[in-house]
Amino acid sequence: MIDWVTMKISCDHVGIISNGSVVKVSKDNEIEWTSLSWLQVAGSHDSNIVIRSLSDSQLEISGNPAKWLQGHNLFGTNDLNALCWLFFSKLTSIKELCLTPSVEQIRLIKDGLFTVSRVDINESWLLANKFEVLAWIRSAEQKIRLKHRGAGQFSGTTLVWGKGSKRWLLKCYSKGEEINSKNSNFPDALRTPDMLSYADRALRVELSMKSNALREALLHIPANWNAETARMLLLNSLKGLEMSNNFSLTNDVLATLPPRVRLAYAAWYNGDDLRQILSRPTFYRYRKQLKEYDIDISILRDVEKEPNNVIPLIRVLEAVPAGIPDWAYEQGLVACM
Repeated sequence: MIDWVTMKISCDHVGIISNGSVVKVSKDNEIEWTSLSWLQVAGSHDSNIVIRSLSDSQLEISGNPAKWLQGHNLFGTNDLNALCWLFFSKLTSIKELCLTPSVEQIRLIKDGLFTVSRVDINESWLLANKFEVLAWIRSAEQKIRLKHRGAGQFSGTTLVWGKGSKRWLLKCYSKGEEINSKNSNFPDALRTPDMLSYADRALRVELSMKSNALREALLHIPANWNAETARMLLLNSLKGLEMSNNFSLTNDVLATLPPRVRLAYAAWYNGDDLRQILSRPTFYRYRKQLKEYDIDISILRDVEKEPNNVIPLIRVLEAVPAGIPDWAYEQGLVACM
């Protein structure tokens, strides 16, 4: 589903839409710049998006349109154009915003002829229960790496690849854990048995595409998206995930390595944790040398045969994502069909 969107649209409006201004004043008390603050706009079940004027005829909007429209983001549409059009249509009905788009501006938005600088896409894979989801994430930290990025990093209970990147971010987490955390704003009215069961079983994988990546792929214009683009982008990003057990060096490559690096590689290949054996400087020096051959000794290599009850990591993501359940349509839980 399309999760988060930051977009700029042409739309006439009366007055300035903001929640005040941020002003930068120099030490000589001269104003260097002024930036309008975001105005929060409440939607379904008190979910919020933010909006501000860029000029008399241009707006910047940021938030989770699906959640704003339907009160949750357990599932939703992958159609960016249809979602943004429905989202904009609902915004124009809020009298306090005083939006007065022209016929031409309406046409441009409906046709997807505006710009986006961030789009978050997610899919869910349903496991047996929340405990399996959490076990998958813990195992993935140790055994799965992203090509050219290495191992994921934990941020709370979320496993993240590409942290700090200006282009994209990939993460996985337990949706059940998220909506039941103390900071969750998941509406009580939506805590039905069906919804809670779906969330507990959901291994959520999310791709955040930022401005540079969107522009490079010519996807900063929503008109260039179709109903399959979002899922394609996410599934393509998963192709870079690889099990650490799958990597080994050929004898020809081993012969070119310094003897001590070769010994370190052999120890890692046999399952040893080199952090416990080598000094910190030596560990990182050997890691840097071996990463030239796509070997990351910071990821422990599990040499034991996995028992049958261990969740197959990559195989889970090779399955088809869960999509929107039939009961969600029947219960009116999907805003954009």
